[in-house]
Amino acid sequence: MNHCCFLGKLYDMHYTSDNIERIELILQVESKRKSNNDTKKMDYEHLCFEAWGTAAISIFKNMKAGDYMLVIDSTARSEKGKSYFRINEFKIIKKEN
Repeated sequence: MNHCCFLGKLYDMHYTSDNIERIELILQVESKRKSNNDTKKMDYEHLCFEAWGTAAISIFKNMKAGDYMLVIDSTARSEKGKSYFRINEFKIIKKEN
């Protein structure tokens, strides 16, 4: 298993609660890197995350568009051609008004 850490801004979320609560999040994650002429370039990626149970409820009730999430620990998974990260531990960072 691989464990991954991210900081991203909430882009979109979908919550379901059929038999068990589940939330799917899209976070916009920044990636800084140096270009060929030594200038820093900022790239943005939209990554898919999911959480289950009480974590899903907590995220749904406490996160709004523009808030940030620090995903302290997640596990990368791939299923049916789709890659996503299962959130194991997180911290919500509210946007400033």
